[in-house]
This record gives sequence, C-alpha cells and structure tokens, in this order.
Amino acid sequence: MSHPVLTRNRRGAALFFTLLISIAVAAMALGAVLLSRGAQIATSFTAREASLQAAANGGLEIIRDSVNRGIFDTLLPPNSFTTMASNAPVTDALGATLPRMTRSLYVGRTGGRTGGSATAGQYGSNFASGVSIISDQRGAVAARRLLMTQESWSKFAVAVNNWSGTAVYGCDESVSGPFHSNTSLKLSSGCSTPKTLFTGAVSVVGSITNQTSGDYRAGVQTGVTSIPWPTPARITLMRQFAQDADAANGDYDLTSLTTGAKIPGLRIEFLTIDVNGNGTIEWDEGFMRVWKPANTQDSVLAYATGRRWPTLPASSGTTLANDPNLGSRNCGAVVQLNGSGSSIFRTASEIYAGTTVSKTAAVRTALNAGSRSCLLGGDPRLFTATTFDTLTPDSLVTNTPVASNNFGWWLKRRAGGWPSIATRRSGDQLYLIPLAANPNFKGVIYVQGDVAISGRLRGRVSVFATGNVILADDVTYTNPPGTKCDATGDIFGAIATKDVIIEDNNLQSPFKVNNVVWGGYDDTGDANYNMFFLAAGTSAGTDGNFYGEGVQSPWTPPVELWSGQTVNASAVSQRCGGAPNGCIRITGGLSMGRVDNATYYNQRFGWAEKHTYDPCGAVNPPPYFPTTGRFTESRYYEIDPVWLRAMTISRYFERLRAQ
Repeated sequence: MSHPVLTRNRRGAALFFTLLISIAVAAMALGAVLLSRGAQIATSFTAREASLQAAANGGLEIIRDSVNRGIFDTLLPPNSFTTMASNAPVTDALGATLPRMTRSLYVGRTGGRTGGSATAGQYGSNFASGVSIISDQRGAVAARRLLMTQESWSKFAVAVNNWSGTAVYGCDESVSGPFHSNTSLKLSSGCSTPKTLFTGAVSVVGSITNQTSGDYRAGVQTGVTSIPWPTPARITLMRQFAQDADAANGDYDLTSLTTGAKIPGLRIEFLTIDVNGNGTIEWDEGFMRVWKPANTQDSVLAYATGRRWPTLPASSGTTLANDPNLGSRNCGAVVQLNGSGSSIFRTASEIYAGTTVSKTAAVRTALNAGSRSCLLGGDPRLFTATTFDTLTPDSLVTNTPVASNNFGWWLKRRAGGWPSIATRRSGDQLYLIPLAANPNFKGVIYVQGDVAISGRLRGRVSVFATGNVILADDVTYTNPPGTKCDATGDIFGAIATKDVIIEDNNLQSPFKVNNVVWGGYDDTGDANYNMFFLAAGTSAGTDGNFYGEGVQSPWTPPVELWSGQTVNASAVSQRCGGAPNGCIRITGGLSMGRVDNATYYNQRFGWAEKHTYDPCGAVNPPPYFPTTGRFTESRYYEIDPVWLRAMTISRYFERLRAQ
C-alpha cells in the first residue's frame, strides 16, 4: 500500500537570508566607514591641537628672544605688562602665514619665589613671564605661559668685561668652572706640561692670546656675543632694599668715611651666635656688627683694619722700615709686663708703654712669640673690659676721650637691641645686627663708600658698595661652600662700584720685626674667602679691578720686599705658589670689570691665586647679585583658555607679580 508524498513550497527563504546577510555586511561596512571617519576627525583634531600648541610655544620663544635683545627694560615695566602682539597672523619657520590662526603675545615681570613683588631678585634672579595665546576661526584656543629667569653673573667661575692689561694666566694655573670674557683671554706662551686648565666651558668675545697653551676640558668658543656688563647706576638701586629691611633706615644702609680708598673708613664683621643653645648654628643665627672709625687720620684707619702702624714710639731707636709695628695697637702677644703680673694679651703699644727698661726689645720679643697675633680694630681681645657675655666692647670703652682709645666704635642698632639674644649675649644686644632672623631683611647691605669685610657668615647676604670692597681677613661660611644650595644655605656676594682689593695688612701679609720678615699673623697662612664678587667699575680709568694692594701698576711694593731680606721660617712656611703672602683662595666666583693688575708679582710680594668654583652660584645666587640680562627658561605652564578669558590678561599679570 502506498502513501502520498507531502511537498511544501519554500521559495523566497534564500532571498530572506541573503537580505539579512547583505544588511549585516552593509552595517559592518558603514561601521567601518564611521570608525574611519571618527579616526580621521580625531587625528585631524589632534593635529590641529598640536599645531596650536606648537604655535603657542613658538610665541613664547619670540617673547624670550625679544627680552634677550637688550630691550628687556622697555618690555618689562615695573608694575604692568607689555602687549607684543594682538590677534596677529602666525607664520611658520619659513615665514609663510598659517591659515585661519592668530596669535596674541604678552610679557611682564613676575614676583619672587617666596611672596610678593618685593622679593623679585632676592635670590639673585629677576623673573618674568610670557603668555602666548593662539586662536583659530573655529574657536579653538591654546594658551601657554613661560616663566623666565635672568642668568646671574655668579654662574661663572671667572668673568671679565675688559682684559686690557698685560696680566696672563700662567701655565700651572686653572679655572675650575665656566669662564667668560667680553673682550679677550690671555695665556702664557709655550705652555705644554702643564697647560692652563679650564674645567668649565670657555666663551670669549674676541680672541685668545696663545690659545694652544690652554687645556679646555668643556670646550672653547671665540667670537661669541658680548653680555651687557652691570652699571653703577643699577648697583645704586639696591639701596632701597637695604632701607626697606629696617624702619630706622640705618642698620643695613651704611656710610663710610672714605670712597675709592685702599684703607677703608668702615668695616663689617660677620659672626654667629648659638641663640637657642642647641649646639648648632641654624639659618637664623647669623649676625653682623659694624665698626666705624672716629676719623680719617692715618692711625685711626690703620687701627680699623690692622695695618702696619704709621708712627713709632718716641726714642725707640729703630725705624718703620725695620719695625713697622713697634707702636701697634692691633698686634701683640700674651705676656707679662716686666716679668710679673698676669699673662694676658697686650698690644705692642701697651707693652712699650708698660715696660720699664729695654722697651723696644720687649716689643720685639712679644711680636716673635708663639702667642703673637694681630687683630682687627675693635676686636674684644683688645679690651680687658669685655665680660663673659659680651662679644662686642661697648662704645663707651672703644671711643672714650682718652687718646689711646679714641679710634672708633661699634655702631648700635637704630631700633634698639635684638630681643632673641638678650639672655644669651646681653652685652651684645645693642650691637649685633640680625641677618635672616629679621623677617624684613632681603639680604642686601648697602654701603656708600668703601668697606672692609671679614668674619664667619651664616645666611644669604650681598654687600653693595659705591666704592671699594676691601678683603681685610678671611670670610668663611658656616656650611662649607657647595654643600647647601637652598634658601637655608650660606652664600655671600660682594659687589663694588670700583675695585675689590686684598688688603696688605698685618693679618694677611708678612711684616718685619727687627729687620727680619715674619709671616702674617692670622690663623692661617692663606687668605680664605667664601664668596662671589663683582668689581663693576665706573667705565672710567682702571676701576673694576681685582688685585692685591701693593701689586698694581705702577708698582708700589710694601716696605718688606722679599728679595734680599732676612726671612724667618714662619714667613717661608706661608709661601704658596711662589708668593710670599701665601695664596688667596676664593671659593665662589670672580667677576671683574677690567684686568689691568694682579695679585702677585715676581715672587717678591703678593698672593698666588688658587680658586675653586662654588656651583651654588649657578642655581641659587647671592641676593640680588647682578644679572647678565639674558633670560632662560624656568618652567612651562598650560593655561585653561576659558579661565584666562574670565580672569583677563591684566588681572592675570597682576596676580603673577604678587607671587
């Protein structure tokens, strides 16, 4: 028996599935197209954004180049800003105008690092900000800010504005950091082993005499662009900062009795006091005191900085050439008088006056003794009246009407004693002038005229003088140079309108006793100075030099010429590099307006130079140390254009000046 076959009509099913597949493929294709377009849009947007940012960065470099072309004073008004471009066309590196873009450029001064426009420059740098805003026709905006800082002259180990003299670097000398000269560089001829060593980069505007005599470890460039040299007018601007530090306008704004003299009419001594008694000299425990000579008489000025005494006691039976300190009120020894009494430090003048017989012989014995010493004027060891809590003799002691004491006095603080040292050093309270402990102190000490400096520094200080800066004795840091470059470290700047001079005094130079040369009477055979100095000069004559007194042209040597003299072993031991006065060791930097003179001459007198560069000068210079005028990049900032539009450029720069 057969069954019927059931048949069904399935026509159209294949078409349906074909349509589904076609739709799916089309959707995938459309998705791919959309994804591709999205990527293209994103890429285009990213490229546009990058183009805007690059154009903004280019604008910042235009700003920096402009302020570095010697017109920064014009572009940087003290309390405003300059609009350098407003919606101006943007060009590429080849000068072609970029379509649909405009650029606005602004530049102005920026405040200091620690609060307010008054601190700008306090850390040796002047700050400025450039703002570059790029816009396109579609409303896209890119805004960038560049913080710029001016380079300080303390970035150089040695800098010279005008090398006009015949002085040269010797074959065995060296410069341990960057060197720059606005004119030339002169080396000795024929140096081979050794050569004059330069461990840092060397840049010279002109040429180098005997260039092959140098060993340039970090490279050498000649024919570079000159760097503008600081002017005396800029130095005088610092007086306001000294006055701002004290309402009485006297502690840091000082006046000397001399200007342009090698024997100064004022001296500043730095010292430290462990105020809290914890055994550590902290950042705010540095002080200074100021000695003011009574007048400009020879003996008064000689006393201030420990020079050879200008007169002899009556009937001494000798000469100043053979015994220049027989009547000194600075040099002496720990002795008894006439073989009895207590052994205390007595000056040559005291010994001569108190000795009953053989007065000249008694002084000569004291000045040859192992306890001999020479002290700067006003030193407490020169006065038996000082007490255990007093480092500074009272003015009533040091400037009494008695002729033997009428040489000057320590200046009292105009605003009264500094309270924090009342219990620790009550006798000093009126005389010690605080440095970092005074919150108004901006690091500037201003001197009208010449000033001598010495002592142990704790803090960040610059001395600006309208005359000469005289190196009367060692100046050292509490923290060794190069070990603490931040705001709590120690750094010192000495800026002179005229010269920086190593003083030929009893502490730093040999002198004769009974016609025999004896070594200098300080605690070391060398002169040690932790400092950066700048001898600016006045652009007239030979101002702006660094030299040793008595070692300048024309030659005016001191009385005790080395050659042909009887020399004591103490003087022989102090010789350094062939120089009888020992070595002058500056750890920091030397900037000189001119090189006409030297510190050393013909192994007969003067100091050999053995300097070391302090890298802190490049990263955190002395307060308000003169700058080169060149601005370098410090930091870049991206600014929200919407926020900036609401803030306005004017208010934005006002805020920057207050930072």
